[in-house]
Amino acid sequence: MAHIKKYVDSLPETVDMHEVNVRLQLLEKVWEECNAVQDQLEYNDDETQQLELDREAVTETYCELRARIDRIISEDRRARDVSSAESQMPRATHESGNSLVPKIKLPTIEIPKFRGQITEFRHFYETFSSLIINNQALDDVKKFHYCCLL
Repeated sequence: MAHIKKYVDSLPETVDMHEVNVRLQLLEKVWEECNAVQDQLEYNDDETQQLELDREAVTETYCELRARIDRIISEDRRARDVSSAESQMPRATHESGNSLVPKIKLPTIEIPKFRGQITEFRHFYETFSSLIINNQALDDVKKFHYCCLL
């Protein structure tokens, strides 16, 4: 059990959940074997007081490790559930509350080029703002890149 405790004590930030589950199975196996040996010792020995103290110490270690591993597994499941729920939600919404993820396939909107005509500026600005400036899916570098393409 000491090697499993050492493993749990030294877990990094990112954990391989498969390895944690393998360690949990190993912990259960060690626990069963430990109980079998302890039962045999207590059955064959008249001085059970020290053996009972040993059993208590092993039980405490087992319970602590089991609880910690269960917490790690629960936190991982919770994180995966949140991640899964977030991936199913629309990524961004417009101020009106409409989803920016289209439900149907729409034709591609070309980014207009401003050619200096004041009468075309409003159309250019509204389209560019809608597609690029207000697009939450684009970071500032991409927005700047689109601006430079004009």
